[in-house]
Amino acid sequence: MENNNGQCRKEYSVELSDKVVKLMKLFLGKKLSSFPIQCVTKWMDGTLLEVERGVISMSVIVRPEMTNPGGYLHGGTQGAMLDDAMGTACATLGYETAFLSTNLNIDYLGTAKAGDVVTVRAFVYREGNSLMHVVGEIKKDDVVIAKGQSNVFISNQPADYVNFIKNFNI
Repeated sequence: MENNNGQCRKEYSVELSDKVVKLMKLFLGKKLSSFPIQCVTKWMDGTLLEVERGVISMSVIVRPEMTNPGGYLHGGTQGAMLDDAMGTACATLGYETAFLSTNLNIDYLGTAKAGDVVTVRAFVYREGNSLMHVVGEIKKDDVVIAKGQSNVFISNQPADYVNFIKNFNI
């Protein structure tokens, strides 16, 4: 479908979006290590706090293997948390194709240590024709310790999770 600028707009399915959100809502308050799709989300083992179309929030207990040699939450782990949350927020939109981060900018503003609980929240800020702008933040004790933003390409490649979602009986 072309928009008024002559650009091709990728289509999404309201039905698929609703199904993704419904499936994820089954995991509200639960550990995501039990989530039925293989992804870094399982490794982080967060607890899903919020899910709506274009929005995701989870709490994660910082484990020792998530820290740097100084004992603080590793910057790469924070990047993975933000990127995963942003991608998951995109997955709730109902596109049948994969999303690819074209960039990821992170501001590190504070710290967390093993045993601390952090909250990761991401939302789609702007949904364009082929790119989305997604933002996220990590908080500890309601204080932002990292904020990130990413431009995410809506690819033409099928997403692995779509067939699972379509066949999942909700």
